[in-house]
Amino acid sequence: MRESGCDSDPFHWDHPSIRSRRGVCVVADLHAVIEGLVRRPLFWLPDPPLPILFVTGGDYGAFDVADKLAEPFEDSLPHASVRSGEHATLRDLVDELAGERGQLGKPVGGSFLPPPRFPLVQFVLWARRQRDEPPSADAPAARRWPPDPHSRTGQEEFKERLKSWRRGRYGGDRGRRTAADFIGRAAYTWVPLGTLAAWWVGGASDLVGLIPWALGVLVALGGTVVQSMLSIRGSFFNGWFRRQPYLPRKRFERLWRYALRLADASDDDIDWLLVHALCQDLRQAYQKWIIPWPSWGRGLYGLLVLEAREPGEANERFLRLLEETTDRTGLLAPALVIAAVPEGLATGPRTVAPVELGELPVAVRGWRDAVRRRVPRLGVVIGASGDLGGGDYRPRLLPSRMRAIGYWCVVALLLVGPALWLVRNQQDRSAHCGGLDWVERIDGQCVGIVNATEPTPEGLYDGEVADVVRKIDRNNASARNSGGFVSVVLFGDFAIRDADPDDGRLAGAVSELTAMEEFQRTVSSTPRLQVLIADSGDDFAHGRRNAELVSGLAEQDPHVIGAVGLARSVRGVEDAIGVLHAAKIPMVGTTGTADRLGYIDDVAIDVDGRNRTPGYPSPYYFHVGPTNFRQATLAARFARRTLLAGVESPSAVIVQDGSPGDAYTNNLADDLVTALGVEKVTLHDPVYYSVQGGGISKAALDACQERPDVYYYAGRAPEFLDFLRALEGKSCGPGAVKVIAGDDVIKVVADHAGEIRDLRRVEVYYSALATREMWRDNPTPPTAFVYGLLGGRHPNASEDNLILTYDAASVFYQAANTAYRSGGLPSKGDVLYELARTSRGSAWNGSSGVINFAGTERHDPVNKSIAIMRMGENGPTVPMVRCGQLNIEEDPPADPLCANLPDAPTG
Repeated sequence: MRESGCDSDPFHWDHPSIRSRRGVCVVADLHAVIEGLVRRPLFWLPDPPLPILFVTGGDYGAFDVADKLAEPFEDSLPHASVRSGEHATLRDLVDELAGERGQLGKPVGGSFLPPPRFPLVQFVLWARRQRDEPPSADAPAARRWPPDPHSRTGQEEFKERLKSWRRGRYGGDRGRRTAADFIGRAAYTWVPLGTLAAWWVGGASDLVGLIPWALGVLVALGGTVVQSMLSIRGSFFNGWFRRQPYLPRKRFERLWRYALRLADASDDDIDWLLVHALCQDLRQAYQKWIIPWPSWGRGLYGLLVLEAREPGEANERFLRLLEETTDRTGLLAPALVIAAVPEGLATGPRTVAPVELGELPVAVRGWRDAVRRRVPRLGVVIGASGDLGGGDYRPRLLPSRMRAIGYWCVVALLLVGPALWLVRNQQDRSAHCGGLDWVERIDGQCVGIVNATEPTPEGLYDGEVADVVRKIDRNNASARNSGGFVSVVLFGDFAIRDADPDDGRLAGAVSELTAMEEFQRTVSSTPRLQVLIADSGDDFAHGRRNAELVSGLAEQDPHVIGAVGLARSVRGVEDAIGVLHAAKIPMVGTTGTADRLGYIDDVAIDVDGRNRTPGYPSPYYFHVGPTNFRQATLAARFARRTLLAGVESPSAVIVQDGSPGDAYTNNLADDLVTALGVEKVTLHDPVYYSVQGGGISKAALDACQERPDVYYYAGRAPEFLDFLRALEGKSCGPGAVKVIAGDDVIKVVADHAGEIRDLRRVEVYYSALATREMWRDNPTPPTAFVYGLLGGRHPNASEDNLILTYDAASVFYQAANTAYRSGGLPSKGDVLYELARTSRGSAWNGSSGVINFAGTERHDPVNKSIAIMRMGENGPTVPMVRCGQLNIEEDPPADPLCANLPDAPTG
C-alpha cells in the first residue's frame, strides 16, 4: 500500500477503502478513488467537474490498467469501452457510444432508472447518414447528392425522410420502452399540474362542478400528450442546436432543412458537433430539472474507457475534441473518462506531468484544486506501473439505489398524492361536513353552501343556529316543490368558535337566520324563495373561498340570483365582495357599515392634478344600513350640541381596536376625528387596544388620564363591558363619565341592561342602526314585522342584525318578484336593474326605515334612519335623537341635529 496526503474535501474521500491516519491517506484500493469520482454528491449539492484520466505505459499495458480500474463499475452505471482501431471514424465511434444501439444508452440493471437518452447525437448521426443513402436514380433529388441546402427538392426529400425516421425509430420493444419512459416523465409533471389547475379554479379540493374537473383533466392530459410527443420527436431538446457554436441551427430554420445542412457539412464540422452534442445529452441526463426527471435519481456518473494508440485515429481525435470543446464552451460532460494512451499522446499536447499509479489520489486532488482555480486543462496523467491494490472490489451501491428509490417515491407522491389528497379530503368532508358538494373543510371548519343540494346535515350546527337552519331547510323543500322559485344566498359566519358571552357575533348570526326564515315563510306568491346558507367560517376568515363557491354554484344554477348579509366590515367580507363583483352577482349588505365596504380595488387615478382615492364602488353592491360616516357625524353633533352644550372648549378621546384586518373600528375612528373637527371638539391622542392582546383596562386608564369631556368607544362588543367597569372604578375627574359607543355594542347593552343601568359614574350612549325602539310611541304605522317586535317577539335578538337582514331579504325579493316573468326565471342582471330602481318614487318602506338608493353610484341608502340611544331609568333603551325617515309619508325629523346629516363621505 502507498500513502499519500489527502485532507478532507467534499468529493467522497470518506470511503472505507481510504483510511485516514494523522492527516495521511492510506490507499487500500485504487478502485475507491474511481468510486469517489463516479459517485454523485448529495442532491442539493452541485455536480463537480470530472477529469479525463490518461493511463500511460505500465507493467500490464495501459488499456489493461484502465479496464481493471473500471471493471467493478461496469454493471452499475452507464458504461462503454472501446479499443483502439475498432472504428475508422469519429462518427462511427460516437455511434457506438450513443447511437440508437449505443453502449451508454443500454439499461443498467439494479439502477431502477431508465438509461440516458441521446436525442441530439442520434439526430446528427441520422442526418449525416443521409449523405451515404442517395435516393433512387429516377428521383428528382438524385441529380446532386447530397442536395444543395436551398434546393426545394432536397428539402422535400429530407422532410419525408425525417418523418419516416421519427415514425420508425421507436418501433420494437426498445422503442416502446423509450416512448413509455417519455410519456411517464410528462405525466409526472402534468398530472399534479392538472390537479393544481382544478383546485385553483375551485374544483379539486371541494369536488364541485364539472368545469374545474374538465380543466384539470385537459391540463393533465394535454400537457402529458404534448410534452411526451415533443420528447419522442426530439423537439423538446432540439432547441439546443440554436444555442451552440458548431454548425448552429438558424432562427426559424425548419428541422429538415437543418438536417440537410448537416448532411452537406464537412466531416470536421460534424465531428465537433457530435462530441459537443454527446456532452449536452449527458448533461441533460444528469441535469437537475425543475420538473420531475430521472436525473434526480441518478447517483453514479457515466464511465467511458477508451484506448488510443496513434495520433489522428478516431479515439484519439475524440479525446482531443472533448478537451477542446470543453475549453471553448465550458460544457463539462458528467462522465468519467479513462483513456489508455501512449506517453507521447498524454504529455505532448497537454503538458501535464505524469505521476505513478499509486499517486492517483494526489493527482486527482491536484486536478480538483486546478478546477477550483478554474484552470482549463482536464487531464490527469498517471503511469500504469505499480500495484493496483485490492482484490475483488465491490462498490457501495446502496446510496445510489436509495437515491433512485427516493426519486420514484417523489414520482409516486406526485402521481398518487393528489388522488389520495382528494380522497382524504372527501372523507374528511363526509365525516365532518356531510360530504356536501359545495362545501370544503378548511382549518377544521365547513366553508361553503351547506344546503345547496340537500338539507343541512345534522350535527353541522348546534343550539339555536341548528334550530333555525332546520326551519329554513323545511321552507326550502316547500319552495322547490312549488315549481317556480328563486334562490338567495345568506352570506355570513355561522360556525363561531369559542364565542365570548358578550361577543355579539353568535347572536347576530342567529338573528340573521331568524330574519331570513321569517321573511321566507311569509312569501306565498310565485316565485317562492329558497334561502341558501353560505358559511364563511369564524369571523369571515374564509370569505374569499366561500364567495368562490357561491360564484361556482351561481354559474351552474340559474335559480341563484344574488346574496344578502356580508354583515361585518372585516377583511374576509371585503375579499368576498371582490369575488362576487367579478362574478356579477348582486349583493345587499346589512350591518357592514365601513364607508368603503363594497369598493373594488383599483390603481390610483389622477384627475385634473388631484389624487383620487384608489378603487371604485361596485355596481353590484347595495346596503340597507347607514354608513360609519353618518353614524360618526350624528354622534359628534349629539356630543357637542347636547351633552356638552355648556362646555366652552370640550375635548374628547377615541378608544379603538387596533387589531389588523378590521375595517370597522379604524374607519369609525377616522370618521369621528373628521366629525369632531367640524364640531370644534379638541381631540386627545387616540387610545388603542387589541382583541388578541387584551389591554382594555389599561386603555380605559390611559383614556381616563386625559380627563376628556366625552369618551368615544369605537371598538368591538366583547370588550365594552370591561371598559365601562374600568371607567367606573377610576377617578376620571368630577362629574359623570360620558361614553358614546358605536353600533357594535347593541347586543351587549341589551344583555347587560341592568348592570349598565346600575353604573353611577358612567353615562352610556350608543348608536343604533335599527331597533324596535325607534318605532315605539311613534305616530308612523310600523311594518308587520316591527309590529310583531313591539308585541314582544324575538326579545333576545340582536336587533340591528335582525331588522336589517329582514329588510335586505325583502328588498331583494321584491326586485326578483318584479323581474320575474311567467315561465322564466329572472336573471341576475334583471335583479340588479330592479335593485338600482329602488329609489325616489320606488323607494321601499322597510322595517329599518325608508330604503332609497337614489340611483347613486355608491348605492348608499338616502337619509337612512339612525339613532343615539340611552339606557332608560327602569325600562328599555330610548332614543335620544333619531334622524331619517321611517316611512316615505313621514315628514323628516325637525331636530337640528339631523339637518343635512350626510349619508356618506364625499369623494
